[in-house]
Amino acid sequence: MARDAVTLALRPAWQAAARYTGRPVAAWIAAVVEDYLRNGAGRFFPLLPLDWHREGFKAIRTDDGKTYGPHDVRGLVACCFGIYRGCYLIRDDPAREPEFTLAHVPTGRRLAVLDRVRSCKRLAEVLAPLRMGWHEIDPGKVCGADVERFNALVAEYERAALPLRLRDDRDRPHAGVGGGR
Repeated sequence: MARDAVTLALRPAWQAAARYTGRPVAAWIAAVVEDYLRNGAGRFFPLLPLDWHREGFKAIRTDDGKTYGPHDVRGLVACCFGIYRGCYLIRDDPAREPEFTLAHVPTGRRLAVLDRVRSCKRLAEVLAPLRMGWHEIDPGKVCGADVERFNALVAEYERAALPLRLRDDRDRPHAGVGGGR
């Protein structure tokens, strides 16, 4: 995921504060801005809708149900969310995959498997404002203050998609191999 570049004239006080915390100046400024957006007046800024575009990214998937690893997928990406056709299991005939996966792009981890792209987009719009470490690349650091709300929302959306997934799974005996969602 590309980051935007910003050029600033560094004030001596900023350099001193960064030195005091033991961080590089850019990391210190990023931390100050993040804190402002999470805990300061910036938390009241209106959130813009996610801007979706086609892009490739890596998603954690398996082809044998035993070994998982990053695999290239193509789909829609907005912010730190990605949507691709299929699920964690790589199948022989991707055209017959009726489900779509909402993934966390920085880690490649699956967030939810739903029946429609628009359901994935809607869930991403609901998840985006939650207080989570969405831009973290370490899966252990993604969980935040709203992790319980996150779990409830994902369960609600997956339950709504369940009837279609169950009906379709009867046609494919190999669906559900590997014990994942």
